[in-house]
Amino acid sequence: MPTGFSQGASRPSEGLLRWSARLLRCGTITFSTLTILSGPFSYMAKVKRFPYYQISSSSMPFTRRKWKAYMGTEGAVVINTPQKISFDRLAPGEAPPPPPPKPTAEQIKAQQAEAARQKLLAEQAKQQPKEPPKPQPKELEAEDREKLPEFDLQDIPGAMENFGWPISAKVARRWFNGPAHIWDNNLDSVQPIDDTTVTLAWALKYSGVKKRFDQLLELIYSPNAHAVLRKKILQHATETFTSSPNINPNLGFDTTAFTTDLRKFHMDWHFQKKEVSILDTTEGVLTMTDISGALGNFVFYAAIGKVEITGSRYYKYDTDPHQYCNDAVAKLTHVYLYVKDNYSFNDKDPSKSQYLGHWNKKDMVTSYYLAGNDIAGQLEPSLRRKNIDDNDTIESYHKKADYIPSQQAVDKPIDTRRGIFGKFLEKDVYWPVYNRSYNEWRKKHNRGEDFMIYSKPQLYKLKNPITIELGTICRPYDNTSKSQ
Repeated sequence: MPTGFSQGASRPSEGLLRWSARLLRCGTITFSTLTILSGPFSYMAKVKRFPYYQISSSSMPFTRRKWKAYMGTEGAVVINTPQKISFDRLAPGEAPPPPPPKPTAEQIKAQQAEAARQKLLAEQAKQQPKEPPKPQPKELEAEDREKLPEFDLQDIPGAMENFGWPISAKVARRWFNGPAHIWDNNLDSVQPIDDTTVTLAWALKYSGVKKRFDQLLELIYSPNAHAVLRKKILQHATETFTSSPNINPNLGFDTTAFTTDLRKFHMDWHFQKKEVSILDTTEGVLTMTDISGALGNFVFYAAIGKVEITGSRYYKYDTDPHQYCNDAVAKLTHVYLYVKDNYSFNDKDPSKSQYLGHWNKKDMVTSYYLAGNDIAGQLEPSLRRKNIDDNDTIESYHKKADYIPSQQAVDKPIDTRRGIFGKFLEKDVYWPVYNRSYNEWRKKHNRGEDFMIYSKPQLYKLKNPITIELGTICRPYDNTSKSQ
């Protein structure tokens, strides 16, 4: 219940007020304490404060941002409220709805009758004898509040910019700006593409990401990569050699011209990949970064760039018809390297939508347990800890280590109350956001476009070109004789 007098309570004496004020000044009680008054007696019903975690800048120069835990009296208060995240703001480019029609005389008459009825019911309720106040617990799990500062889902990109995630903000706005579109979970299907926001150079600024990129450069020399290379290069060389009327066709090729259609280029020419987990995008102790917010898990790809093909050419007369053949040897000298990811809010299990943190217009806080649990689960599903049962009972080892005493409680806003005075302030109230939040917003506004993210493929010259024996390629002798 809100701070103040309970219904039917007697007014406290001025001495009691002065005593309470003195306790507040001395720090003996905090603003997470509710004053419960009934008749001549009163007691202080405390509201639980639960730890939460926020990414904070270090006070030391040239040091990384890190998670900061707010615990004890610095913890957050969970709020019981009927209010939800707002979806009322118009989407970018969305036309406002037409004004409602003016009420008819009959409708006005009905409204007046209903207002009179409600007034009568209110007067009757005042005349009813008041029930004695119900006993209050010494410590409340949450505080009740009908109205909180409004937070619209479209405020998230601004919050991202505020704490230094400009690329995350840009791709988030790209999603809000687009027409409604849901990714079909098929990585090779035709999808809208953004190939300008994320660059390879930007991604490689993050040390964990750079490590995976360097591993990709090693993996292109693996036997598996060579097998894929041989298949793709041989197919292209065979088609070129057998379809050419020239006696000495150039079988070497450069895929640069194909990069204008990224989806087709990717499907036709990539031969190796290296997955990057969200854990690789973090810094320090799992501190999320701009690339964590923009991409999360994503993949580096290597595709064929430039290939030289040589080998002796000769006629075979022991076949019918005679053949013109090439013992082809390919040398891969350049590869294209790029990032690929999908930006969507699909859940594997819609009944358990992925938690994305608690947000307000300026910042984000999170349950460190849930964030770490989600990261671990993405790396290895068996690592993800689950509720013991469906009755919101959580294993005791983390019950005191988080602001979420149960899985259901994450669905409530929290009040961090960082100031000395006041509560339910806009800067202190944070709202839970899930994948489903975005899907519900899309349903309402017919906006929200899932899309594929590519970085523009960058041509990379191999220090050690890859040589591959393609074998013998032949074509009918008649084709060659006609060109002579």
